[in-house]
Amino acid sequence: MLPFNVTENGVLIIRLRADLDIAGRAAAAWAIDGYLAAHRSAPVVLELSDAPLSTAAVSTVVRTHRMCRTAGGQLAVVARAADARRTLEAQTAAEGLVIQPTRSLAATALSNASAPVATAA
Repeated sequence: MLPFNVTENGVLIIRLRADLDIAGRAAAAWAIDGYLAAHRSAPVVLELSDAPLSTAAVSTVVRTHRMCRTAGGQLAVVARAADARRTLEAQTAAEGLVIQPTRSLAATALSNASAPVATAA
């Protein structure tokens, strides 16, 4: 089970190990899918640990972004390490994924994206 919490503003925060292995990827995607179903269309912050970013973690981030879009929600990713942010930006350039170094910047990006003049990714 992945650690998560919901803020007073209704933002679902899910913590994901950045060094996720292939075996854990399916379990993580299953848990995230359950959280998204329970918190329909809530904005989501996926917070990566400070571990080196694995291929399975990148795949899980991309899958989570697609699940959020399908559900009509928004996703922002927190990656503190600059290398992890660069890797995610390179892998998701066409996806329009919001990647920030801190949870507060990610939450701000989500609230700005939900403003009437903004368009959802």
